[in-house]
Amino acid sequence: MIALKQQTWICLIAVCSCFFVTAVGDDKVESDGLLLNYDFRRGSLPDANGGIKDLSPSGIDAVIRPTTATTPPAKRTGWLDHRVLQGDGRGGWVSRPAKIQAIRHPTANMTMPFGLVRMDNGELALQCSAEGKPTKPVIAFSRDDGDTWTGFSEIPGASGRPMLLTCHGGGTLSFVAGRRYFSHDYGRTWTDSVEHPPTRDGRPFHLEGNAWIDRDKAGKAQAILELGWHYAPGKKHPRDDATVVFRRSIDGGRSWIDELSSPQWKFTMQHGGKAWLRGVSEGAIVRAANGDLVAVLRSDMPPSFFDGPHDDSLEGTALSISKDDGKTWSKMNILFYAGRHHANLQRLPNNDLVCTIVVRDDVDGLKLASNRRGCDALISHDNGQTWNLDRRYELDAWRYDREDGYWVDGKCGHIAAVAIPDGHVISAYGHYLKGAAVLVKWHPDAQPATTVKRDLKHLERFESSAILQQVARPDVDYEARESSLVLSGGAWIHVPLDKQLASLDKNATIELILKPKQQDGMPILVACAARSVEGFRIAYDQRNVASSNQVLYSDQRVKIDRLEYSIQVHGQSDPRPFSTDLQQIAYVMRNGHGKFYRDGRRFSKQTETGDGGSLFHYTVKKSRARENLLISIGALVQNAAAGGALQGQLYAIRIYDRPLTVDKLRRNLSTNSSE
Repeated sequence: MIALKQQTWICLIAVCSCFFVTAVGDDKVESDGLLLNYDFRRGSLPDANGGIKDLSPSGIDAVIRPTTATTPPAKRTGWLDHRVLQGDGRGGWVSRPAKIQAIRHPTANMTMPFGLVRMDNGELALQCSAEGKPTKPVIAFSRDDGDTWTGFSEIPGASGRPMLLTCHGGGTLSFVAGRRYFSHDYGRTWTDSVEHPPTRDGRPFHLEGNAWIDRDKAGKAQAILELGWHYAPGKKHPRDDATVVFRRSIDGGRSWIDELSSPQWKFTMQHGGKAWLRGVSEGAIVRAANGDLVAVLRSDMPPSFFDGPHDDSLEGTALSISKDDGKTWSKMNILFYAGRHHANLQRLPNNDLVCTIVVRDDVDGLKLASNRRGCDALISHDNGQTWNLDRRYELDAWRYDREDGYWVDGKCGHIAAVAIPDGHVISAYGHYLKGAAVLVKWHPDAQPATTVKRDLKHLERFESSAILQQVARPDVDYEARESSLVLSGGAWIHVPLDKQLASLDKNATIELILKPKQQDGMPILVACAARSVEGFRIAYDQRNVASSNQVLYSDQRVKIDRLEYSIQVHGQSDPRPFSTDLQQIAYVMRNGHGKFYRDGRRFSKQTETGDGGSLFHYTVKKSRARENLLISIGALVQNAAAGGALQGQLYAIRIYDRPLTVDKLRRNLSTNSSE
């Protein structure tokens, strides 16, 4: 067995020629219209450099590439030295020691933090969204307060961004992504879920922020408190007011009581001779040491920004307090009118409250102060009554200007935070430009403190650090066995473009011998793409293999929303459209019309959309740039990114310049089975 440990995926740039070769003896071949033949049982296994040999006369040798064409992230190394700034209350600043690191899922477009908790076994759990198509909730764990982390694990069956990761105690965690998911073994498995209900009157209960758990003296959860939000019917962002709803669960998040929307969570702002009704949305909640409930909420955009460039980066942060366990609430105390929001509230061991917020636009009052982005924190020493606005912490800072002058584009967002028993706080935020979750470990009033000048020209002070060299890559992305190439979702085979392959049109065959894994999502078997053209693809749709209309399908697209031609195999077809057995999958294109076969049998339920299609030549015609063509197996590679990873074992990949007959497919299958 040859073991190759590299981060890689398989993308095949198909080659078109007018002959195929069938083995007669150990070395002899006969012409049979074969253009490309990667046979991993007979000499195509990758060498030490990832090279894959084509056994057909075309001789188009391939090389295994990593899943992304961008600069690959390096290995995580733990916390790095860092400095945070704190206002001194007199207009000046002091610098305090801290730690920083960045974490990114190895195949996601972006990794955004949404939850960070410390469990009663001493571990930290960090939950993020692995952004892509589709976006998936992922989770990682640390046993040393964030110095090292496990790899990210997906939550089976869940999709979308995960909200309100909550530690119930005793190994139970929960979060919401469409449904409320539960783990009862410290986040290792997630087999329990319930519906995430709307409000009593049927309105959505959107979430972002953090919940609070009331516990008994033994640490057992007694009640969960949450804040959700929605727009009333007929209202929409940004000119209308959002509505927040408070509710409580006393059965671990399975049902909800005490629902209330306080009238104090509305306020007015004057602009243009009009009083604009404003509201609040995303909410973080904590119970202060004196028993008060403190809520920090995302406030609606001030109407003065409607007259110029604006997006949701210009929303702010407001605070409200309840002294009667959530029955009534105080009027909104505006902490920041615009640019700072996505709050997270934690109670420190000394009972101070800490509020972490993202800085998407550095707005002072209602005016732009600088082009700074990043993450801030506030401290309250009196149960949320007052906050250190003139002594706020700048946890991370960097400058960003768009070339077109659109200054409101924040390029950062989403927050998670946790208080550590030794008094430290770990605050995490999403850095859009780096596609990573940036974590800062800091301590209020950490020493030694040095007086500094906050020079806006040097806001990149943290960018020079090597935090993004920490982001982990998988150790093993493919494995070469004696008879197959094993894909683990991180490699693709890059085949040099050949004009014969690029011209493959309305008559051709693609044959794969493989043993795929059940992996959810939409893994790619074969794809041909170019810049701005998604092109041709053959893929599985494993999201609903029992009854989907396209468990196995081939599409041709210019963009994701423009389908030109498609063949779709229904989930109730005979033979079964998806199996984890060793099998032959063939896509036969005859005069512009495609059909799928498994083990020499045509699938019984296939639907054709469009008047007719082609193979790789479709992408060439649409892109008009043959040199940018990528024909891939195991991934769709486009615009310097690879997605739709295929997992399983590949035994052979063959491409013909003609449609094979059923008899020929069966002969190939018989030959494969006898070896």
